[in-house]
Formats: sequence, structure tokens, C-alpha cells
Amino acid sequence: MKKKYYAALLAVVVITFTGYNVYQSQKADASLSDLAMANVEALANGELSNGNCEGSWSQECCKCDYIHYTYACAIEVTGNSCYTVSGCSHYTN
Repeated sequence: MKKKYYAALLAVVVITFTGYNVYQSQKADASLSDLAMANVEALANGELSNGNCEGSWSQECCKCDYIHYTYACAIEVTGNSCYTVSGCSHYTN
């Protein structure tokens, strides 16, 4: 009889402890660190560039004939035209 009492008491303590920890983790504010926020801003930079895209380490962007192109490698810009270098694939934004 004593073993059942202690087992039930232990179960209640474990359930209470688990429930409290779940409650505390859900209550905590989800905030981004400065590094994560800087990363988000860097990824979003240039999305509204009005044709003046800035290249990143992996992509170059250019506006040709009123269409934004993002290349998976470098581009050459000559006057109002842009050209891919050595047959890079591209997609329109």
C-alpha cells in the first residue's frame, strides 16, 4: 500500500514539474538576437531596390529591360545592358 502511495505521489510531482516547465517555456518572449536580426535585415536588403540591386557573396542582381534578374554567379554590366558570365543560369524576380 505504501509503495502505491509513493508511486502516485511521485507521478503527481513529475507531472506538476513537467507542466510548470512547459508553461514557463511558452510564456517566454520569443525575441531574435542581434545577430539573427542582422541576418534577416541582410537577406531582405535590396528587395525593394528599384533596379539598383547590390550583389552578395553568392548572387548578383541586375535590371535588364525592366526585369530583375538574379544570377548564381557574376554578371557584367555594360551601359544599360547586363550579361551573364560564362552561361550562368538565372531566374526573374
